[in-house]
Amino acid sequence: MNDGPPLLVGARPVISVDGQEDSALGRDLIRLETRADSNGVDELEAVFLNFGAAEGASGPGFVHFDRSRLDFGKAIAIAFNVGGSSETVFDGTISAIGALYPEQRPPELTILAEDNLARLRLKRRSRVFEQSSDADILNQLVQDAGLRADVQADGPSHTQRWQVGQSELALLRERARALDARITLRDGAVKVTTRSDGARPVTLTRLNELIRFELKADLAEQRSAVRVHGWDVGGKQAITEEAGTDAARAVAEGQGRTGAEIVREAWGDAPEDLHLDAPASTDEARRLAEARMQHRARHFLRGRGVTRGTPQLRVGARVELLDLGAWFSGVWEVTAVRHSFDQAAGYRTEFDACRAALEAGA
Repeated sequence: MNDGPPLLVGARPVISVDGQEDSALGRDLIRLETRADSNGVDELEAVFLNFGAAEGASGPGFVHFDRSRLDFGKAIAIAFNVGGSSETVFDGTISAIGALYPEQRPPELTILAEDNLARLRLKRRSRVFEQSSDADILNQLVQDAGLRADVQADGPSHTQRWQVGQSELALLRERARALDARITLRDGAVKVTTRSDGARPVTLTRLNELIRFELKADLAEQRSAVRVHGWDVGGKQAITEEAGTDAARAVAEGQGRTGAEIVREAWGDAPEDLHLDAPASTDEARRLAEARMQHRARHFLRGRGVTRGTPQLRVGARVELLDLGAWFSGVWEVTAVRHSFDQAAGYRTEFDACRAALEAGA
């Protein structure tokens, strides 16, 4: 069975406001783009024709200045029809409204929206988390925002972790980065995980569904090991923890040649040394070394592709790219997605992806 995208994808997006499909917005849509990446807070920008024959009006005029239909804080969702079912690519609330009055075209209305993770940006405060793991801190931040947490990453336990004049969103991203974890919002739950979503990969074939793909395997950010140095207050001693090629091999799932291994073969020992500016435990230092090493390893290969519209592509999904040759074919992890529609190109999906090893599909 092929889990790749069906051949038939609805060319025009379905736009819903407050849970109801708005056919007038769909009709007047000029272009839109949704954006999502591993840092959370999905975004939408949509531009509509805002002049024509309004219902009940005696003549042509502005057609979308109706606060009962469009207003700040209203929920807006974008979906595409795939094989008879609807696939949502954005679900959030309207946060900005703009307009353009060009010289030789009718007026346009622009809607900007963000998902509910954006509310964590609104609160900035100072507090201390005591005897808390990174998972505890992440759960607390999400729950304080009134959202449901699904944290599948643990991390070390901190005697104290300070939040000083920092927004809730900035701290959420900081702790997720420390674990090499991604942040996504799905079905009302904020998911923080270090792993792909586990679903079978979406299959894309060059010159078929995959219109274009550009990639680079780059040793510039690769290291043979990461060493973390610090001071253990409890043990009253200096600490050094190291993560090496085994940590890189773990994210490569045992296949292909990792960047860390190639660096060691080409240049010998080439470690990164991190010196902590605050006291830490041995466990904190070890986990930081592992997360840093695995983040570097995971991004050894980076690519950007364009498809003929693939609404199943999400941050954290896996995509199997075929017909790229023995070095580059295989399964990649999606790190950013942009779904776009306009009158000229129709529906397109642009995605960023990464992989930890060369020849992983050989």
